[in-house]
Amino acid sequence: MPFYNESLNLDDFYLQILNQIAIINKQNSKQISCEFIFINDGSTDNTLEILRNLALKDNRIKILNFSRNFGKEAAILAGLQNSSAKATILIDTDL
Repeated sequence: MPFYNESLNLDDFYLQILNQIAIINKQNSKQISCEFIFINDGSTDNTLEILRNLALKDNRIKILNFSRNFGKEAAILAGLQNSSAKATILIDTDL
C-alpha cells in the first residue's frame, strides 16, 4: 500500500482495513492471516511517524521507506517484491 502525504487519511484507512479483515474472518471458518506492507513514498508530512506508531501496535505491519517520492508504480513494485504472501492485494490508500 503506497502512501504519499496521507497523514490525514492514514488512521481511517488502517481502521477500514482492519474492519474488512474482521468481516472476512467472521464469514469464513478459517481465519485469514495477512501482512501489511506500507510503503512511504517520500512523504513530507508525518506519514512515516504515523506508520511507525501503527507498526509498534501491529506486528503484521512492514514499512518500506523511500528516501524521496518515486511514484505510485515504484512503490507498488517494491511492495510486491517484499511480499511473502501467496496472494497480494493492491489498495489505494486515499480512501
